[in-house]
Amino acid sequence: MKYIYIANYLLTTREDKFEFIKYIHSFRRFKIINQKVVLNDNSLILELSDDSSIKIAKKTSELFFKNRKKIDVHIIDKIAINTKEMYIYKNDKLFKKIYI
Repeated sequence: MKYIYIANYLLTTREDKFEFIKYIHSFRRFKIINQKVVLNDNSLILELSDDSSIKIAKKTSELFFKNRKKIDVHIIDKIAINTKEMYIYKNDKLFKKIYI
């Protein structure tokens, strides 16, 4: 699986969230198959199909949020979830640990 992690996504306005979802689903070079909102982290994780271009998805997301300074977009490798924590890995190293 391929993932895009958008930090502080939930801090955007309702209109921005709606416009972003419409915008991100309009591209043919990648396909979003799942979305995970992480409330404790104010973030959004987009799961892409295996045949998607992860770099284009990341660049597209960054372009949408370019005027919003607190929004960060990252490519992540995998997500591991247990009963109390979510682990997000980037470049095969622990990138973030979130208590859920």
